[in-house]
Amino acid sequence: MKLSIYFAIFLLLQLPAYAVVMWLSFHSHPTLFYAAEALLLLWTVFAVIFYRRIMRPVDTLAGGMHLLRSQDWNVALRHQGQPEVDSLVDVFNTMMEHMRNQRIALQEQRHFLSLLAREAPVGIIVKGFDQSDKLVNPSAQAMLKAFPELEKRLVEMPDGSDTTIRFNEGNMLRCLRRYFIDSGVKQSFYIIENIADTVATAERDAYVKIIRLMAHEVNNTVAGLSTALGTVDPDPDGLLAACRERALELSSFIGRFSEVVKTPAPQKAKTDPARMIRRSAPFLESLCAPRGIKFNIDVESAAPYIEVDEVQISQILVNVVKNAAESIGRDGRVDIIMAGNTLTVCDNGPGIPPEKAARMAEPFFTDKAGGQGLGLTFVREVLRRHGCRFSLSTGSDGITRFTASFPTLQSTV
Repeated sequence: MKLSIYFAIFLLLQLPAYAVVMWLSFHSHPTLFYAAEALLLLWTVFAVIFYRRIMRPVDTLAGGMHLLRSQDWNVALRHQGQPEVDSLVDVFNTMMEHMRNQRIALQEQRHFLSLLAREAPVGIIVKGFDQSDKLVNPSAQAMLKAFPELEKRLVEMPDGSDTTIRFNEGNMLRCLRRYFIDSGVKQSFYIIENIADTVATAERDAYVKIIRLMAHEVNNTVAGLSTALGTVDPDPDGLLAACRERALELSSFIGRFSEVVKTPAPQKAKTDPARMIRRSAPFLESLCAPRGIKFNIDVESAAPYIEVDEVQISQILVNVVKNAAESIGRDGRVDIIMAGNTLTVCDNGPGIPPEKAARMAEPFFTDKAGGQGLGLTFVREVLRRHGCRFSLSTGSDGITRFTASFPTLQSTV
């Protein structure tokens, strides 16, 4: 029941007492009767004043509470002319202004964080307490689309952990998982950064230094040794000649490492991929024919032009087809397919185990006897300079596929 109703009841309860006094004094005490009337009038005026002084401020504060409950922070109460009430009004208005400023600051902060997350080059994912996605910024969306297995790997990460995931395209993602408390509920977030270019650059700088040091030391030693062995005569058993020949082979071996380091920047030009592949086809087929491997090309007649260094891309084809032929051994099949701007080389060899697929582009990594482990390093370096993505993996059908996607031009064949 409202306070105004209690006040009205209180007034009504006073009226019977005044009525009894006035009735008893009407005949016997006329003076008392008129005094009672004057007192009743005075009491009525005082009650009205009392109501205005007490009930209106209470109603004003009640209205302020209603506005506060409805979360309308853009209001303020007026002073009522009563010190006690006005002090409450001042406290209320100060509180409302403070809450309004906090709300504005919070909205500005959220807007800034939203813009920061949307424009950030790293992937940001925020999960709710039920592991539903509350925020996935554009960079994270692109990563999840490019790497379908990434989401599963993220879910497996414990809170507070960091991990680096290497994919067979030569891509490496550094993933970080942390948590925060929102409304008393623990929620997780992930930060994902593609560090492939940074790692590739660091790896290249490292192996360039190693190869140059090796080449310098080996070539100087081999040159002096070959000269010295050439001056020794006679050599009835051919031992010295064999040593000299082996030294020259060692120099040639080191030279092949140096070729990777000296890979020039690509001279890109508008290129017809169909013509490029058909020009290389006879040589590529010669890599397969001696092993009894069938070679086939399937190129769209209207494949879009690509902007590449034709010499370097042709050398990539040689490396990939040669690796495929060596993997098959004998009596297999190698197919080159050009669909749109995507080049695919397929073979039905024994395949690449999953544990090796992610390491195939690492410098010096190889599973072939006598291999140097720089073939795919060269491929990765050339394609990275062309702005291409590539993958090398064995599918569930047992077919191993090397895939590279090139930037295209507007005009077509």
